[in-house]
Amino acid sequence: ARRAPPAPTRPPYAMKVVVTGGCGFLGLQVAKRLLAIGELTSADDQKQEVREVVLFDSGTAKDLPKDPRLRVQPGDITDPAQCEKLVDEDGMVVFHLASVMSGQGEEDFDLCWRVNMEGTRNLLEACRRRRNSKFIFASSGACFGERAAGPERDDTKLLPRTSYGMTKACCELMINDYTRRNFLDGRTARLPTVIPRPEVNSGLPGAFSTVIREPLKGQSCVLNLSPDMKHAVCGFRVLARNLLHLADLPQAALSDSMDRAMNLPCLSLSLSDLEQAVASVVQDTAKLGKVSYAPDPALCEKLGSFHRDMDATRARQLGMVADSSAAAIAADFAAEYVDAALLKPIVELPQEPRHWLVFSNSHLRVFRVENAPGDTTLMHVHRVDSLYFFYTPSSVQNTKWQEAPMDDLLQVGEVRYGDHGNCTLTHRIHNKARPLMMCLDVELAGFEAVRHAKRQKTEPPSVAGLKLIKERPAARVYKLSLDAGAKGSFALPFQRMLLLVHKGARVTGLGRGLLKPGDVFFQEGPMELTLEVIGSRHALSLWLVELLY
Repeated sequence: ARRAPPAPTRPPYAMKVVVTGGCGFLGLQVAKRLLAIGELTSADDQKQEVREVVLFDSGTAKDLPKDPRLRVQPGDITDPAQCEKLVDEDGMVVFHLASVMSGQGEEDFDLCWRVNMEGTRNLLEACRRRRNSKFIFASSGACFGERAAGPERDDTKLLPRTSYGMTKACCELMINDYTRRNFLDGRTARLPTVIPRPEVNSGLPGAFSTVIREPLKGQSCVLNLSPDMKHAVCGFRVLARNLLHLADLPQAALSDSMDRAMNLPCLSLSLSDLEQAVASVVQDTAKLGKVSYAPDPALCEKLGSFHRDMDATRARQLGMVADSSAAAIAADFAAEYVDAALLKPIVELPQEPRHWLVFSNSHLRVFRVENAPGDTTLMHVHRVDSLYFFYTPSSVQNTKWQEAPMDDLLQVGEVRYGDHGNCTLTHRIHNKARPLMMCLDVELAGFEAVRHAKRQKTEPPSVAGLKLIKERPAARVYKLSLDAGAKGSFALPFQRMLLLVHKGARVTGLGRGLLKPGDVFFQEGPMELTLEVIGSRHALSLWLVELLY
């Protein structure tokens, strides 16, 4: 029989977070980012300070961050009593990353079932006994298995060909039902393969880590997969960021479906793609270990049923991101786990692992830039004119190439313009303190083709409701604001425009209803835009960029 829930014990405005599998590669990445940011959204949609992060694991950890909020708790999720003791407060957030991996699961079905199924249910029951628990589950693209050709979608039927994939698929349904019954707030991230792992593990796609890790360490390797086999992958930084973003989303953002599982954004890459990416970011390719191939037909067939190209439309609409390139994944691993001196002193913008490409066409490219407190980008170069839109008040250190560091204060709502087509900017940014630094970097790529052409100067049009805040030869920036509950129509005479959400709200007339800070919309014009802000809590604020080319 279900016991009555214990009395609330959570201190106000201070949250305890558990990361199962917390001593592993992914668990430590999530914990480090969470500690740096220092806050998380609770089940009642309130930002709270993170008081304690508990790493619950049957193993031991290396290179733990030195932080008084961090605690390692050895344990076993297959023991219900330990799980109940672990979830000992109301309002906790649990990141459930502990799992028997695919290779080990094929060798030992009983262990796979006990850890992946019974262990997950033990944690769900422990959360159920508390109030306002939030449960973030790491599923896998190994769920897919037999399916039609083409990208794997959120609604693709799950017919896994491994016991590991089967257990993950079953857990997705459990979490949906626990959420439907209001036992907890469950959210499932269907992960691509996260690469590269710093140590060898038992996962069947291990070669996708080996092809980066071993050459960077100067070690030769023989890979047991075909060099041209495509597989859905992401880097560790993107993965940790997306899991925290999923946890931070308001409940309203997930109200469109009872299915709480979604594919996370990925890149579809082959081993050959990754081998070339490593070579593209290092200074001296002669120092790389050699890669050779000896494909195992049985392994190739089994891994071929895993995720190859996951369609993450829903996750992207919710604000999750993918790595900008295979080179960014390789560069990030080299700098974090091997030796940054191996890398070229300057990387191109899509190779910088904190710049995530969220929109691109022939006219412009938009990168979402997030720099956690204490983190520093790689030295990177901006080659085309760009607009920068800042979302957080940040104290940063800007170090230009071969210059002394300079302190800079970034203001909420500030917009800057970089004339990089005439004078490139090569720099790195260090975020000195909380909060997380976030900006959108809009590269005006199409302007380069007409920069020196004779163009007739035009006056900015007068549009009711739009306020011109910046004008440059390539673009004009306007501000559009609507109060909570207000409705407005805007006759936009522009041929091409970019709409960026500064402060979000639930609206009709743009997007899928709930607009979030950082959402991006490109529109061809002229057009009539009619917006209505639903509810009385949140006002809407947009930037509108008129392209003058």
